[in-house]
Amino acid sequence: MTLRLHHAPLACSLASRLALFESGLPHEIVFVDTARGAQKADAFLRLNPRGQVPALETGEGVLTESTAILPYIADLAPKKQLFPQVGTFARAQGQSWLSFLSSTLHAALARAMFPPPGCDTSEAREAALARVAAAYQDVDRHLEGRDHLLDAFSVCDLYLLVFGLWRAAPALAGKTPSLPNLDRFQQNLLARPGLGAILAEEMQMRAKA
Repeated sequence: MTLRLHHAPLACSLASRLALFESGLPHEIVFVDTARGAQKADAFLRLNPRGQVPALETGEGVLTESTAILPYIADLAPKKQLFPQVGTFARAQGQSWLSFLSSTLHAALARAMFPPPGCDTSEAREAALARVAAAYQDVDRHLEGRDHLLDAFSVCDLYLLVFGLWRAAPALAGKTPSLPNLDRFQQNLLARPGLGAILAEEMQMRAKA
């Protein structure tokens, strides 16, 4: 079965789209119009009852959550070496970074960009931005003198790229600290063949949403 990824433009599921592209695996992209609530439609909820992207249809069932989907894609294309081998310390390091990006950086960004009811006061917004800044700075320190989060290019880099791009969101633009290492990392990654074209398409689709 061809892999089928349900994805919303410039959402965190973009990392899975980029991973599929890098893998060379046969796949289809199904765009989910989250701006109009398509993720809450019955058809999508049958795929992912949580009503979130990404959702990856495979021959064995539907897989959700980026931290599961990204290693899964990498393991289906071992020759591409998109994630360290199972049973290695490097694999554990990779999983550690995926967990940090999901549970710390993504969570902080979500709170700052989409504050829940009662958390949209000036004090709450400042606290949310402080958490975002701390998470970004953690990543930026790690990238000092490095081209990748791990010793080589991996799906971890694609996941980080998405969150690096989110710095341009209206709620964050001009409000994050200087991050020279992350800037360099992002520019280098966008120079990879094919990624720029995908990002351009994503931005056009998001602008039309």
